[in-house]
Amino acid sequence: MGWITCSKNIKNMCLGEANALHPKIDLTKSKKGLWILGLFLLLSACYGGIPGKVVDAETGKPIEGAVVLVEWDIIKGFGLSYTERYKVFETVTNEDGWFTFPGVLNPLVNSPNLVIYKKGYFGWREDYTFPDYREKHFRWTSGCVFRLERFVRGCLHNRHLSFIGGGIGSLGEVASKLDQAASWERLLAQKESRLYGKKLKRLPPDWKSYDQYTIEGLQKQIWKEVAQELYFSKES
Repeated sequence: MGWITCSKNIKNMCLGEANALHPKIDLTKSKKGLWILGLFLLLSACYGGIPGKVVDAETGKPIEGAVVLVEWDIIKGFGLSYTERYKVFETVTNEDGWFTFPGVLNPLVNSPNLVIYKKGYFGWREDYTFPDYREKHFRWTSGCVFRLERFVRGCLHNRHLSFIGGGIGSLGEVASKLDQAASWERLLAQKESRLYGKKLKRLPPDWKSYDQYTIEGLQKQIWKEVAQELYFSKES
């Protein structure tokens, strides 16, 4: 994912002002010049407030009350490096579908993970689509428009919540808005899981000894039966 960085015009202005003040100084050959150059490089990684808009993919109308969660992480260590959470931000879209989240002033952070959630719609992630898990090639632009697809009856909420959770780390209390917004869906996901467990017990006792391909086929078939029974039967 791309970042919103200081514009080239600002960079050119910064360089222009530095050269105007010190027309005969090579910035790499003086302590003051190195300080200015270092400051410039740091500012080149500045990320200001990033606005975006969430709309209905079919109608184009703004979606109010969508939860937008952004998580940055940072690489630490040398050699056997690891990532660590750096910053998490949650907000909710206004009546016009707009939101803004603050940027970060640290050139070492990775591109942020982004999740958008609204009841009645498929969740939005920057890396994959749902329910087909097609890979995205998303790049940030100021005022980016995020189009949410309507949730389709028969899609499993268990699978949908896994998709949402896969877009972020283990956030706990720092994702309170998202956690609250998805509370209704967790109840349905739990119901699906209970029915799945019951159906799994009806398989032959030795089903776990089957080859992996057969096991995966059985599990997919059971999940289809769960969806059919809960969302398409006459009693549902």
